[in-house]
Amino acid sequence: MATIKITFDKRADHKTKDKKFPLVLRLGHARKTRDIPFNLHLKENQYDFATGKIKGIMNAVRHTKRTRKVYSDVDLWLDEHAGEIKNWEMNRLKSEIEQRFFKKAPSRTILNHGAKYLYRLRMEGRFSTASSYEDALKSFIKYRRHLKGMEDNKIKTLFEIKEDKMIPLDEFKDLDMEIKAIDYGFSKDFKAHLMNRYASKNTPAIYLRSLQAIMNDASKTYDDLKDHKPLSNIKKKSHANAPAPIDLNDIHKIRTLELVPHTPIWDNRNYMLFMFNNMGMNFFDMAILKRFQFADNRIKYFRQKTHYEGDYFSVLQNEESLEIINHYLNGQGDNDYLFPIIPNLTSPERLHKVNKGKVKTFNKYAAQIAALAGIEKRITTYTLRDTWTNIGLDMGIDIRKISSGLGHSSVQVTEKHYGKSVSEKILDEINAKITRVKNS
Repeated sequence: MATIKITFDKRADHKTKDKKFPLVLRLGHARKTRDIPFNLHLKENQYDFATGKIKGIMNAVRHTKRTRKVYSDVDLWLDEHAGEIKNWEMNRLKSEIEQRFFKKAPSRTILNHGAKYLYRLRMEGRFSTASSYEDALKSFIKYRRHLKGMEDNKIKTLFEIKEDKMIPLDEFKDLDMEIKAIDYGFSKDFKAHLMNRYASKNTPAIYLRSLQAIMNDASKTYDDLKDHKPLSNIKKKSHANAPAPIDLNDIHKIRTLELVPHTPIWDNRNYMLFMFNNMGMNFFDMAILKRFQFADNRIKYFRQKTHYEGDYFSVLQNEESLEIINHYLNGQGDNDYLFPIIPNLTSPERLHKVNKGKVKTFNKYAAQIAALAGIEKRITTYTLRDTWTNIGLDMGIDIRKISSGLGHSSVQVTEKHYGKSVSEKILDEINAKITRVKNS
């Protein structure tokens, strides 16, 4: 059962120079204690614990009546709601009493609720999503810095974990903002800032959708925020990145390029060809393949980027891929990684961060391979996926089969991303037939 008493907060750092202490309502609940201050600093002889009487200060009678009333009202409320309150956490109880009896407005800041939301994602093992949402919050804090005329320093992290909770770092508290204070006008200005700051049109949309997800969660959590949705009318449309494939001739150049075996660039050429041979496999999916996922000349895996049902692949390996795999088979255990890309002892929490570094390394070597092979186009982890798709479309393979191979949730997703390529090919064929000049 929750308990209360009026007492002094005698912590040394709360004591004033004239030896006064804050008078507080001390809560006891779930083996924890919390103090709610009355905003009164008194000497020890100015409060009578037996009678609850305050003396020796201005308006002593009024302060006495107020503290007694608060104590009485809280005590009665705790008794009337004991059955419900016993299941509450201490922080919820403290917040409820502050709002009901101390007229304290709740603090619903974007960083405080963001911390709760991100911690929940981490507990669910969704570390990549949590990292992406934190990037959006970083962009928000950087905008707040911009408004205050502060330097745009790099932010490593916004939070720390204490006692199984994620909380904002002190250095960012002055840049935090009440969610209710984030209105439509602020949101429009923030979007304009993002559009000016980032070359990619998709980055602002991604950040705004992430922040909207955090604020939508807050509106479902707190009654006072249920109708506050400042980002709902802000356009956050993504723009499909134009595919930038290479062709079969370029793939042949990469295959036949003479490289020193067992060097980093040679390894990354192997990864490049393996991804292409496996229907444009995502780099992260390749990096986390385990030894047990290779059996009967097949690679079997679930695609990590998406989670809808049916996102499972069992790909028969061609001769080139089998040769590549055999280069890296060295007695690994079933749960060891098939390729030496990510260290085996990497924790799930760090996995996506390590992968980001490995992607940068791959893209660096891919650029070197392209240069050595005389390929003018830029090659990245996405190029192999686009190339596999484009070659398939060129061969006239049904787009429904292409879509299945890519792991898209529907043909419409494939058409959205590659529709321009498909349309161009159809129009080229039509135009060629219509404008064909017969030999005289």
